[in-house]
This record gives sequence, structure tokens and C-alpha cells, in this order.
Amino acid sequence: MSSAQLKAIPVAHPSFQDRDFRNQNLQPYYARLPTTEFGTFWYGGRLSALEHACAASFVFRGYTLTLFSYQPVENVPDGVTVANAADVLPEEMTRRFLHNGRPALGHFSDLFRYVMIRQYGMAWVDLDVLMLSNRIAYTLPDIVAREEQGGINGAILYLRDAAMLQSLIAGAEAMADRNLRWGETGPLLLGKLAKAYPETLRPAAAHIFYPIEHYDIQKVLLPEWRDACAAKCGQAITLHLFNNILTGMGYWKDMAPPEGSFLYEALAADGALGLFRDIYPVTVMRNMVRNYQFGLNGAALGIRSIVRQAFPSVLRTYRHYYPR
Repeated sequence: MSSAQLKAIPVAHPSFQDRDFRNQNLQPYYARLPTTEFGTFWYGGRLSALEHACAASFVFRGYTLTLFSYQPVENVPDGVTVANAADVLPEEMTRRFLHNGRPALGHFSDLFRYVMIRQYGMAWVDLDVLMLSNRIAYTLPDIVAREEQGGINGAILYLRDAAMLQSLIAGAEAMADRNLRWGETGPLLLGKLAKAYPETLRPAAAHIFYPIEHYDIQKVLLPEWRDACAAKCGQAITLHLFNNILTGMGYWKDMAPPEGSFLYEALAADGALGLFRDIYPVTVMRNMVRNYQFGLNGAALGIRSIVRQAFPSVLRTYRHYYPR
């Protein structure tokens, strides 16, 4: 089935009125990726402002994006096509990939993207990937990218070779109904594929799709790191925002990052700030980042010490935005 044959499912498209972020003059192409069609997955329900902005960033730059879902999505960006995820995989498969004994959509979505790429010929993109530019020259036939530390991240992915895709699909299907380690169906499986096809699989350099590593992603939220982030992203097509880290920080994705931060300016360049309820004060964001880093490095201090340090800041943040 081609992308032109996708079965759309009805979705309500809200009017943003004064919050309408759309730029009527879409950016022209300067350099095309191997495909202009992208696909992604969202189980159903409302997109946060940040996910909405990430999806819209692809449409804004002239690419097509299909959002596959099992249930209606409340606030699909204009220009994004919505399709039935059951046309890719049956919904019951969402319950067959386990992490810590519970169904894990992250592992399921690894299989989903491999099947989607094979079935529709689209490139995959996670909804925490922001497109920064369509002006960067890209000449590789596939979209496979290493992170700075060497691992292959499948947050953005496109493979032409049917044998490679079948290898990924078979590998992921074999892990159904098992308790999985992080990355088994994704980065670890992609790493095995790269070793199996060293002659034909040519990963792109990290700075093109993953210019800022997971351990530094908090810097895009802080004005003092704006220039450093801009320098690292100067030759980047996309920026991966690492949703798991933002969630771990307690970042509310309907709040825009502080003014002057790299991410704030990137969202402003797309006209997307109107999607957000408010803007994080920089002092609150610094406290959130500090507490998150303290938690990562504070195992030896004991959980009580960490809670004593982190809880007051979280409580202040909550009371600031949700006063009684």
C-alpha cells in the first residue's frame, strides 16, 4: 500500500485563533532528504504543545507528515495527515512488548516504525524531534544516524533496503512477550544491523540529526547555553529533545522554555510559541535542571536527601502555575 492509499480517520482540528502559529509562507527546499514523506505514531488523545510544535516543524519546511494513531487525536497540526495505526500493526501488539513487566509503547513503536517504513516507504520520526533546517546538504541514500557516543538512535530513520527492514522486523517480533531491556528493539537492534551490513549501511554523522547529546539536552532550555547550542546545531537538520529526559526533569510540555534559550528561539522562529500556555521563568528552569542533575548524581546520598533537596523546588513550581 502506498502513502497515497492511507485511510484517514476523522479528527477534530481546533482553531487556534490568536494562538495560530502557522506561517503561510512555507520555507522553500534547499536540500532534500532521501524522502519527503515522514510518519510517526501517537496512540491517541491530546498532543502537548511541544509535540505539536515538533510535528509542525516538518510541515513548515515542506515535508509531509502522517500521524498514525489508534484513537482520535484532539489537536493535530494543520497539514498533518492522520491515519489508522491498525493499518500498520493490530492494536493488541501494543501490549506484547514489556519493560519491567508492563507493556511499553517505546518498544512497540520500534517494531511499528520498521513495518511502517517497509509498508509505506516513509521515513520515521519521533514526536520529540524538531526540524531545524532544510538548508543542510544531505547526500546519503538512507537516514540512519549515530549519536556522538557511537550508538545508532532510531528517532529519525529511513532505510531503502528490504532485506535490512525485514531483519529489523524479524528481530523485533522475536522479542514480543518478553521482559526487555532498554533499547533491545531499537538502538541495540540497529547496532547489530550496522555490524551485519558494514558495506552498505552508512550512518550519518551525529551533528546532522543529533547535534546535542542526551547528557547535554538540558542546555537547550537555559539562556546561558544559547550560543553553545547554536554553534552545535549550526549544521544540523534536526534536534532530538529526548522526551524521557524532559519527563524525568518534570518538564511540563505545554510550557515554553525560558526566553533567550536556544529552544525558545527555535520555537519562535517557527512561530510556534502561541501553542504554549506560558513560558518557564529562567530561575525555575535552572532549579529543575539542577535538581534533575542532583538526582542523577545523588545515588550515594540516599533517597531521603534527594527528596529533601528536590521537593521544595517542585512544590514551588507547581504553586506558581497552579495557585489555589
